[in-house]
Amino acid sequence: MGKIELEFVKLRLQTVYLPICINSLKVFLEREKRVVLRKVRPRVRLIQKAVSGGVKISCLAFGFYPRHINLTMFKDGKPIRDKDLTGGEVLPNGDLTYQLRKTLEISAQELTEKHNYTCTASHLSLANKLDISWDPDQGEVGESRLSLLVLLVILGTSLMCVLIWIKRKCSATSSKTQSHDSNVSEALEKISPSEESEN
Repeated sequence: MGKIELEFVKLRLQTVYLPICINSLKVFLEREKRVVLRKVRPRVRLIQKAVSGGVKISCLAFGFYPRHINLTMFKDGKPIRDKDLTGGEVLPNGDLTYQLRKTLEISAQELTEKHNYTCTASHLSLANKLDISWDPDQGEVGESRLSLLVLLVILGTSLMCVLIWIKRKCSATSSKTQSHDSNVSEALEKISPSEESEN
């Protein structure tokens, strides 16, 4: 390719293709601006799961957009190294948002040492960092509250079933009594005319 041909190709790229490309991108961005530039706050949870020999706590951030997020776990205010955590890959949700999970396994011995664990999330949609703390003692309280809640729901459901059964039983007894009363009334009416004819 000669020097003149090369200059012609450069000129064509700058005057034809580059403006077409830029205009196409502008049109696409304007059309998709609401989706591309939106910011959705992450919801962050610390989840506890008992495993043999200790506990796993997972820091879960979900429902956020855009994709980039910083999720860090701390032990007594010091960051936990990524090599001590499992997970850490940002995954898409079905609703055009993303999720990220990081999990730490804590041994039974560490649990007795009463360390404080925190999960911190930084995201474009957040003005400040979002901190969620987990205390081993609070985790046990949370489990007992959940057990109590389940027990109350079961008792409430059982009570409702008993009340419905009693109401139906009373309705059936009432209708039997009414039908018995009406049968007695009919029998009395049948007897009454015959007595009048005898008189």
